[in-house]
Amino acid sequence: MQSHADVKRLCTAALLSAMALALQYLESLLPPLVPSIPVKLGLANLVTLYTLLRFSRRDAFIVSALRVLLFPLLSGAVSGFFYAAAGTLLSFAVMALLLPLVRAGRLSPVGQSVAGAFLFHVGQTLVGLLTVGRAMLAYFPYMGLISIPAGALTGFLAMLLAKRLADARPSASPRS
Repeated sequence: MQSHADVKRLCTAALLSAMALALQYLESLLPPLVPSIPVKLGLANLVTLYTLLRFSRRDAFIVSALRVLLFPLLSGAVSGFFYAAAGTLLSFAVMALLLPLVRAGRLSPVGQSVAGAFLFHVGQTLVGLLTVGRAMLAYFPYMGLISIPAGALTGFLAMLLAKRLADARPSASPRS
């Protein structure tokens, strides 16, 4: 039998995953930030970063994994699965590794998000090199540069969200 805490954690992960999926779908309807360069803002990462800041690495990984697995099935965009999976895995890994620095106040969630955004594009580029070839390298400098303001905005929004919701529920405490 599951405890109340387990059920609450499962429901929270499901809600956060649904929010990430909704944000990713919304963003898929928008044009790229720069015409002819396949870069988006990364709104779904807002939920991953929020989950990292307020809950745990495990919870954030579950939210990221569910989003990467479910989005292609729900949207029909199956061709981008490997790009998204590689980018999300690298992005999550660096943001999870930087979490102790954020919790110690030595790095802001904005810096954490910029690192995650940049590594997301590294992951996408690596998959592109394997599937498309060296032509993918032409996009990387632009994607890398765009990842800085995009990651900063996402990190700022996640930081605001975590603070606002922490103020609204003072009994909730973040876990590792």
